Amino acid sequence: MIFRASLFLALCLLFTPLALADDMPPAGHFIEIDNARIRYVEEGTGPAVLILHGASSNAEDMRLALGGHLDGFRAVYVDRPGLGWSERPDGRWTPEREAALLAELAARLDMERPVVIGHSWGGAITMRMAIDHGEVLSGVVLIGAPLHSGVGDAAWYNRASRLFGIGPVITRLIIPLVGPRRIDAGLEDTFHPQPVPDGYAEAVQVNRLFRADIFKANAEDMAQVNDHLARQEALYAGVSLPVVFLAGEADQVVFTSRHSVPVAASLPDAELIVREDWGHMLHHTAPDVVANAVRRLHRAGDN
Repeated sequence: MIFRASLFLALCLLFTPLALADDMPPAGHFIEIDNARIRYVEEGTGPAVLILHGASSNAEDMRLALGGHLDGFRAVYVDRPGLGWSERPDGRWTPEREAALLAELAARLDMERPVVIGHSWGGAITMRMAIDHGEVLSGVVLIGAPLHSGVGDAAWYNRASRLFGIGPVITRLIIPLVGPRRIDAGLEDTFHPQPVPDGYAEAVQVNRLFRADIFKANAEDMAQVNDHLARQEALYAGVSLPVVFLAGEADQVVFTSRHSVPVAASLPDAELIVREDWGHMLHHTAPDVVANAVRRLHRAGDN
């Protein structure tokens, strides 16, 4: 048994470097919060906008989509803790902890009453910020955000990655070998019905997801997604901030009719924009719609 365990560890160490390519961030700065280094990229000047990416991604996705469309704003793109080039603080990780860390980041960067944009799971985190820290925000823009529990079971590999004994096999051996082969198919599903932009995987460095530490952090979020959403969905009615919901009828990742539509109807100050040709990555399809939503929220906050 000792020999087999040693052999397994050797294999893990052997294959881990396959997921370590492109380790240098393309741009940005680091700030330490809760004993973790958090990467952010700041562009432009003006009213503040904090921008959060979704699961299995990093800040480069949002920069690629919105860069050049937020002229007149101070845009701060963040690698959410544990993803991209950011570290995740020790201990049990929840949307509440993430929202608190991001609120602290905004305060430390002197972002005065920012508008927060959140895509997909980043939208769920943005909603948690509105619940817990709404007094320091001007408003939020949610893009294809999952907001209600019952979104379905987590993928088997996300659940299995958290099991004692099996988890290291998944994260250090299987995922670095199998994951890169699924990038193209996965992106096509996520961008449907629009095509994947040329060079997207390279620009966003999608392969970083298959690093053991990053995959484990993402799996931790996704394996508990229903529990996380169940804890916060009853609190939405108390959100008094202005909220803009952007969602697509063609979204096959987060169903608009179950999430954006009913939650928008329950809030006192909500705007819902749904288009039938938008999919899950609508910030790439309609970046000007996102930017215009930010402008409306900041104007409203100035009145």
